[in-house]
Amino acid sequence: MTDATAIEIQDQISSIVRALIAKRAAVPFIEPGQDLTDLGLTSLDMVNLMLAIEDTFEIEIPQRQMTPGNFRSILAIETLVTRVALAA
Repeated sequence: MTDATAIEIQDQISSIVRALIAKRAAVPFIEPGQDLTDLGLTSLDMVNLMLAIEDTFEIEIPQRQMTPGNFRSILAIETLVTRVALAA
């Protein structure tokens, strides 16, 4: 994967996360490694986040990988998306 592709993936994930967080609080900037639950994302938000990630990247996340740790931060989601996409 090229650096440009990784940046594009991270940007798309960031947009999805910002949209979900905007419903809860005004957060001007989200660090890629920042814990999303600390920003107010609920378990229901995490489910919506997972569905949005699957839809955006046209992937199906295996059930065993649907863990809170894989959705803890933008970087964790990026790693998950890359891993699932490469396995397909």
